[in-house]
Formats: sequence, structure tokens, C-alpha cells
Amino acid sequence: MPVQGMRRLGREALVSEALTHLAANPQASMIELSQSIGVGRTTLYRHFGEREALVGAAARLGARRFGEAVMKARPGEGTGLAALERICAELFTLPDVLTLLFADNPIITDETFAEAAAESRSGAESAGDEDDPLEAVIARGQADGSIDEGVPIGWAAAFVYLTIGSGHLYSVSVGVDDPTARAQSLELTIRAVRKTLASSRG
Repeated sequence: MPVQGMRRLGREALVSEALTHLAANPQASMIELSQSIGVGRTTLYRHFGEREALVGAAARLGARRFGEAVMKARPGEGTGLAALERICAELFTLPDVLTLLFADNPIITDETFAEAAAESRSGAESAGDEDDPLEAVIARGQADGSIDEGVPIGWAAAFVYLTIGSGHLYSVSVGVDDPTARAQSLELTIRAVRKTLASSRG
């Protein structure tokens, strides 16, 4: 719904708002985005020059938020399996990011994650940027006995990633704004991860 009146937003706020509106309409034009955000279209062109630049900035923001959610889940604490469950829960708090990541024509891609990581490395200290956080947690879970040692780490990471996507897309199909449906989708996602990856020793 277009916001009534013009708003004064800085570049970062514009990118954040664009991410939200692109999740609702990935094909939105600059005019449609400006109307949805509530700013003049000249404001978007002044900050970004073209639609591709704005979409790219929104995608990199989404990739950063994904990484921040993984870290917020405290991947180094407790068992590896418990950490995977927390990661699922944290990522489910980012429906717009997951929508742009798991869409038929995703805006957030592997290339986007690489670009976001490069930006982080150039702007601040970075440790472990080259390591896949899911694979690291799964390896730790196999070492602590909570995750089945017979499951290849790469396969397990892909399974968790795609199960999160499936859970999110199911939630979208029944109403992403319905907290009961969202909670059920998360519970089913965590159950699938636990049932598939838990060690029989756990």
C-alpha cells in the first residue's frame, strides 16, 4: 500500500524498505518502489542511479541479515544439533529475506553472499568468513555425538538450508502473517532436521 505523503529517508533506510517491498513484488519498477516506500522516484534515482543498483543493495542487505541471524543463534554453544535448531528459529524471523532467497528467480544468490562477505571484510575485521556456518555447526555436532556421523556434511548443510526454505514457502502459502501457521511451519522444519540428522547415540 502506498504511503501517503513523501518521506525523508537515508540510503540505508531506503535499501531496507526496498527489501521489504521487493519481497512482496520482486518485479516492482522504480516507480512502484518509490510509491510503496513513500518517497519521490527522483530520490531513488539520486541514491542508486538505476533499479539494478537498488535491487543489488537490497539483496546484499538480505545476505548480511541472514548471516547475522546465524550468528545470533549462537552457533558455537551447546550441541551442534541444538545450534542447528536455533539457526532455523532465527532464520524464520526473516520472512522477507527467505522469500527473496527461495523465490523462483531469487534476488539473493550465492554471488550476493560473496559480495556481502567481501563488503564485510573490507569494512571490518572478519574471522571465518570463508567457512560455511552450517557445515561448521554440523561438523561440531558430529564431533559431539548429537549429529549422525554417517551423513556427509555437505549433504546435511544442503538439507537444512532447503528444509528451511520449504518450511518458509509452506508458511507463505498458508499466510506468512499468520503467527500460528508460522510457528507450525517452524516446528515442522525443526522436527524434520532433528529426525533426519540426529545421532542414534543422542
